[in-house]
Amino acid sequence: MCLGIPGRVVELVPGFGDQLAVVEVAGAARKVNIGLLDQAPPPGQWVLIHMGFAVELTDAAGAERAMNGLELMGRARDDAGPLPGGGP
Repeated sequence: MCLGIPGRVVELVPGFGDQLAVVEVAGAARKVNIGLLDQAPPPGQWVLIHMGFAVELTDAAGAERAMNGLELMGRARDDAGPLPGGGP
């Protein structure tokens, strides 16, 4: 697993070579390039994001581990907000 910011795919953006998705990250919607993934993730899928690119598919547990890793590096969860979709 790479260390990235976890987000949950909300929708795929039409056009743009089918390489953009709207992803919810800590309660904020962001456009993320999904072109590095083998296939487009469906809405609800968790991804790890690095520099605006989804670099890995994950699940809720993987998203939680990524957030815990960010906390270990000094970014408190209170600063980032709760994980979208019910995480602590």
